[in-house]
Amino acid sequence: MQAARNSILCLRYSRSPAFLGTTPSGLRAFARSALCTPSTYLEKQEVTDRVLNLLSSSPFIDPAKVSTAADFKKDLQLDMMDNVLIMAATEKEFAIEIPNGC
Repeated sequence: MQAARNSILCLRYSRSPAFLGTTPSGLRAFARSALCTPSTYLEKQEVTDRVLNLLSSSPFIDPAKVSTAADFKKDLQLDMMDNVLIMAATEKEFAIEIPNGC
């Protein structure tokens, strides 16, 4: 859950993710690199809107319960498999890779 939140926050820093090497555990790491300029940043509101739209369009989530304050487990009633599906959809939507080790 925290990994998804952290990855979504990282989206503000780059339209095209920069993967620079690997971490000691062998995982690919998302990096905020000098390759990204302020003109390529996503605005916070754009990221929020796209994530809320992604959640609302999921067949296993009640769109009426989706909000910026919604908790995946308590409010949206998502289990671990649902979380994985949402993370995969987020990766596809934003063309990023969410590290497995988070």
